[in-house]
Amino acid sequence: MNTVLQMTPPAGTRVVAVGGCGGIGSALVQVCVTLGHRVTVLDLPQSIDQNPPPNGVSAIAMDATRTADIESGLAEADRTFSGIDVLINLVGFAHRRARIEDLSDDEWNDTMRGNLDSFTTVCRRAIPILQRSESAAIVNVSSGVGVRPLPGGSAYSIAKAGVIALTKAIALECAPRIRANSVAPGVVQTAFLTGGTGREPTHRADAPKPDLETYRKGVPMKRLAETADIVGPILFLASPAAGFINGQTLHINGGGLMP
Repeated sequence: MNTVLQMTPPAGTRVVAVGGCGGIGSALVQVCVTLGHRVTVLDLPQSIDQNPPPNGVSAIAMDATRTADIESGLAEADRTFSGIDVLINLVGFAHRRARIEDLSDDEWNDTMRGNLDSFTTVCRRAIPILQRSESAAIVNVSSGVGVRPLPGGSAYSIAKAGVIALTKAIALECAPRIRANSVAPGVVQTAFLTGGTGREPTHRADAPKPDLETYRKGVPMKRLAETADIVGPILFLASPAAGFINGQTLHINGGGLMP
């Protein structure tokens, strides 16, 4: 097929989805299976139990905040399919909404470990494996708040801004062998809104809930994103059609943020 028309990675592509049991991750993995990709999911054991991947998908339990887990998980993925062509990073979680000075050191450090350090370590350990591929691509899932922070979400916003910078650094240093891009979704209707799969909900009974109706009214498309809205752009960035796209961040928010 003409590469201009190949808008998703071809059948047989070896895909590793880190955090592939979450809301966006589960939808992504299902599409990858339909497209004939060879998929490995790395995620928390409790996330794999809660949202097991489809039949035929290799599932490896891993805590992305532990370097040893990342190394062993990627090594097993490499052994399973003799390499990795596409790495998709979907790990992360939302912390409680609080002003920057009100977050404890533990909350701050936990958020950085889960939303930035995890991305960095996964990418650093995966790069030597990806360099053996003839069509290697990384797609990191950042967030619109990495460009426009919202009150009460300082640590998460800073971590997601770091993911965008990390992606640009990899794009500069690893081209032309590896392309690296990121997507920055707005609000997506998934369990992430209460902390993410495999974690305790972050919202206490007495804590203010996200005002999704006000957010929806502020989006020109007048709705929240669905998982399919994010899956398509991720797969496009990993496809041959995006072969000259490198170091970019694609914002997916219905026009709610136009940087």
